[in-house]
Amino acid sequence: MYKDVLDYVCCPICKNNLYFREQVLFCEKCSKNYEIENGVIKFDGNMSPDLKLSIKKWDELYAKEIAENTYSQKFDIYDEKYAKNLIGQILELKDGRKAYLEIGCGQFFNGIKLARDFDVLIGIDICPSALAIAKKMFEEKNIGNFILIQGNILDMPLRPNSIDFIYGGGVIEHFQDTQKCVNELYRCLSHNGVSFNTVPYLNLGSLTYRQIWGNIPNMPILKQLAEFVHIRLLKSRHMIFGYEFSFTARKMEKIHQAAGFGKNNVRVEKFDVDLIFEFLPKFSRKLAAYLANNVRLFWPMIKVVAKK
Repeated sequence: MYKDVLDYVCCPICKNNLYFREQVLFCEKCSKNYEIENGVIKFDGNMSPDLKLSIKKWDELYAKEIAENTYSQKFDIYDEKYAKNLIGQILELKDGRKAYLEIGCGQFFNGIKLARDFDVLIGIDICPSALAIAKKMFEEKNIGNFILIQGNILDMPLRPNSIDFIYGGGVIEHFQDTQKCVNELYRCLSHNGVSFNTVPYLNLGSLTYRQIWGNIPNMPILKQLAEFVHIRLLKSRHMIFGYEFSFTARKMEKIHQAAGFGKNNVRVEKFDVDLIFEFLPKFSRKLAAYLANNVRLFWPMIKVVAKK
């Protein structure tokens, strides 16, 4: 664990400073203890139904990786197919920033690739199995400048104005209260800090093939209809990634501006990512990849870059 952890964490309830007391972090104001278990600081607390659904779905996936010992193989696939492109997009925005936070970090593969580029890597996720994998991999690769937090992104145990760079890869769409989530990112960012989030794009793609995994279009009527079908009728059986919104670019701009980001400090554009479409028949994959990469109506993801 990073040696100056107390420079970044705080009590998620009162936002007061924390102190080490034996093997726990202690808040004098709330008189609460927060345990450190296997190198992970545990701030898990009350959770909404949508978050509970997402936790259940994701933790099942990560627990399977541990049981089958496939996480190293998953990292190799990530490193070969996705890392160069994604890490390049992050480093283009780094500009001397030192403290990197990844929300919904999962196994924190990005942190491993960015270990030499930032002074401190902070990963927050609600799934204990994901953080267990992250801890294993950091140790295996002799990386020590990390802080792992099990906590709720809607109420992060991080000091205000303490983080220089925040990345969320397909995370903020898993909260029904997306506005509150982005508000938290703004609170934690330092002056001139950058927030970089990717979300599913609300277009023909999300209204068709993304329904395979229970996407909810963030638009009146469509939202209520999709929730009724996927949650009430189908009992969430297709929601393999938990609750998940798709958004228009304008909606993302409005959410970030409402959080405090200036109008001229928010940009939304296509997220550059390699696509495989393994769930489609082989004969149609090239066409699907072409449409997703070149036709806006089928873009799978957009990225939102906002500067405080």
